[in-house]
Amino acid sequence: MTDFLNDVQRDAVTEIINIAIGQAASALSQLVEDEVRLSVPLVHFLTPDQAAARLDEETGGGESVAVRQSFQGRFNGDILLIFPERRSLHLVRQMLGDDLPVDQLTELEQEALMEVGNIILNACLGSLANQLGMGVESSLPSYIRGRGGRILDNGERRPHDVSEMVMFLHVDFAVKTKDVHGYLAFVMDITSAHHFVDAVHAYVLAQLGE
Repeated sequence: MTDFLNDVQRDAVTEIINIAIGQAASALSQLVEDEVRLSVPLVHFLTPDQAAARLDEETGGGESVAVRQSFQGRFNGDILLIFPERRSLHLVRQMLGDDLPVDQLTELEQEALMEVGNIILNACLGSLANQLGMGVESSLPSYIRGRGGRILDNGERRPHDVSEMVMFLHVDFAVKTKDVHGYLAFVMDITSAHHFVDAVHAYVLAQLGE
């Protein structure tokens, strides 16, 4: 699915997401009372199988943790914030304090990640809605732990549905002068994916003043 968007549209998606991530960084900075910098340098358009394989490759076959929200609007799907399990602990430790015991950190991990995920996912969806000129409604977030296939399957569809597309984004977090890497994933069926492309195309034309 590397040709799902042309180069101009791909650049526009990166710009749109980075604007959303910038808003999320500001909210997270207030939460941790320190500077948080977020960026999305890489955007990939993959099949569910490819996305699951990419996630498993990045984690060395280990488990990941994710916060998921479903959304509905001009296009529908699920948005996920994903961390390899070991990196999620690093993020929580940086947010809650380096002096927390590991056992206490584990108890707080899910709650902290849900809070981070809620901020980032809502910022992304809200910014997408504003920039693409659409309304969007989202579900309450849920917490998932598992390998790539389980993380990306919402339990309502069969895993690795060939009629789906995954927009897979690498996210760089710089929290309290340390770097943590995670991922954003948008899982959409092909119809919604084409509606997304149409919305991005309209955004590009508006930016060009056409």
